[in-house]
Amino acid sequence: MLDQSYLDAIKKFEGFSAEARWDYAQNSNGYGTRARYAGEVIDKAEADRRFEGEIKKAADFVDRFAPGLDDGSRAALTSLTYNAGTAWTESGLGEAVSSGDMDRARSLFLQYHNAGGAAVDGLVQRRLQEVAWFDTGADDAQTTKSVVAVSQPQSAAPATEAETSATSDSLVSQPGSVVRLAASQTDMRSPSERAFTDLSSDPALLALLAHIGKSQPTRSSDDKTAEPEALPQAV
Repeated sequence: MLDQSYLDAIKKFEGFSAEARWDYAQNSNGYGTRARYAGEVIDKAEADRRFEGEIKKAADFVDRFAPGLDDGSRAALTSLTYNAGTAWTESGLGEAVSSGDMDRARSLFLQYHNAGGAAVDGLVQRRLQEVAWFDTGADDAQTTKSVVAVSQPQSAAPATEAETSATSDSLVSQPGSVVRLAASQTDMRSPSERAFTDLSSDPALLALLAHIGKSQPTRSSDDKTAEPEALPQAV
């Protein structure tokens, strides 16, 4: 199972809904788990039970696909699996993780911010926070919110497994250019702080932040059907 700090963050991403509602692919309630029927109402105790079962399945899947990951990378990919399903393993992201190319994996990971064919503010923000977990330990999950210059809306709609389109290599404008963690041995900053220092040379990350700046922070249908999207080519 993941460290509790990651579990708490994922539950906050999902948000809690007692009553089941339709969210692109299924009726969901609790912390984004599949409801047994439309309109089903559950309490937080039942929501916790269902969440624990489904997040364990997601974590076990990640462990089978990529054993030996550090805690942060494992947590980020588990969160993506819980939110968007397992199709990422058959795309460029899966190839990058399997080959150990985590710079490219971070770049591809950020592209899973679409739902219903359009970029979704909640998913953009969620991916930015999750990507800071890569190559870190559980302690860094506690500081992610202070590193990412965006906040999670309190009205976040719950998310569940959803259809995910395959990502091709052509979607990466600059493989490995997004979120560099290769700092010098004398750099005393935490990994999550180093993750967001080189914004001026990361066009893909800047494009995501620009999208947030132009959008209103409303999320009536966020965190669903996370799909990768091609980002603008670097000039």
